[in-house]
Amino acid sequence: MLATRPDLDTIAITRTFDGIEAAAHRVIAQIGGMASVIRGARMAVLKPNFVAGRPARTGSTTSFALLKAVSEEVRACGAEPVLCETPGTEFDREATYTILGVEKFCADNGIRIVRVDPEGGEQDWIELRPTGAKRLRRFRIPRFLQDACLINLPVLKTHVVSTMTLGMKNPMGILPRPDRRAMHTFGIDQSIVDMNRGLKPDLTIVDGSVGQDGEGPLYGDQADLQVLVAGRNSLAVDLVCCQLVDVKPGAIPHLRLALEQLGRPSWTLVGEDAGVIKQFRLPEQKALYRFIFWLMYPLDYPYSWMAERGKHFCTTLYSTGLVGTRPQINEASCTRCGICVETCPLPGVIDLKTLQVNAQTCQRCLLCYEACPENAISVKGYSGTRGVS
Repeated sequence: MLATRPDLDTIAITRTFDGIEAAAHRVIAQIGGMASVIRGARMAVLKPNFVAGRPARTGSTTSFALLKAVSEEVRACGAEPVLCETPGTEFDREATYTILGVEKFCADNGIRIVRVDPEGGEQDWIELRPTGAKRLRRFRIPRFLQDACLINLPVLKTHVVSTMTLGMKNPMGILPRPDRRAMHTFGIDQSIVDMNRGLKPDLTIVDGSVGQDGEGPLYGDQADLQVLVAGRNSLAVDLVCCQLVDVKPGAIPHLRLALEQLGRPSWTLVGEDAGVIKQFRLPEQKALYRFIFWLMYPLDYPYSWMAERGKHFCTTLYSTGLVGTRPQINEASCTRCGICVETCPLPGVIDLKTLQVNAQTCQRCLLCYEACPENAISVKGYSGTRGVS
């Protein structure tokens, strides 16, 4: 967690043509092996990107195959693999875990799940005050990270707010929700840089087996990249990822700030020379959307003082169904076959009698939309999306 970044990092690139697990074991060997990362630690915290209940095949979330391979490498070093992740504020953690099948996957693969209090209870958190921070001058991390190794497992994808979300942004999901609110309120780009001054993963492996471009991080275009990128310096890893998808780092605000304030890292490239795999289309920067999205977070301060603990303005707003990408059933096309209800992992979301989707319980995974044989479900709502893959 508090490892010193090496002056010269080794960045490894490997393709996943022979399977994600095989590629993961290979890329770990290429950067020097897991033992050089663990360095005698008894626990390794795996931080995936489970921002919402959208499966890895869409390019939204970290592949279970990558998690499995990393956990095997951790155990081979005598350490315990532990998963810790809280989805975006507008999504429920337990519902997200249910949709993705996180509980069963972790049970089958000997990975312990640690559920920290997402609202920042003192028993679960310690405060960091990173030197040189400009906006995010203090934030909290899980207490157990003090004695653990942190393995960062983001996805190679775009983001309608931060333009891209890679290694430097992904640790944000391990912070308590009030601190994540502060990051958005103070300015997400500078706050990402500030967070990385204090929270430095021991290893970052970017999952580009399936990425996402366009209006990511959830409803963009699936990008079949078939690549993993690994290294110890998150900024260096992100810069290499940008090369693979032909994106100039200066077009990513937090990477531009990181280069200005932290300096350009040096690295040695090993593994495969992949060149440009795909030219990414970055999300359209819609000023109104960005302003409305930002506004939710300062408004959450007075809202959270009055609301029940754990309730946020963002959560409440999305649960009205007035904003956000969401499924809608077309009565004229629906045959009431019930496949959408059977497909939905959550109870009480779709009412076949009224053909209504309950906005309060729907987690917008869009599995019903994908499963409907009659194409009777459409995707509605202003969210910056162009379409759904």
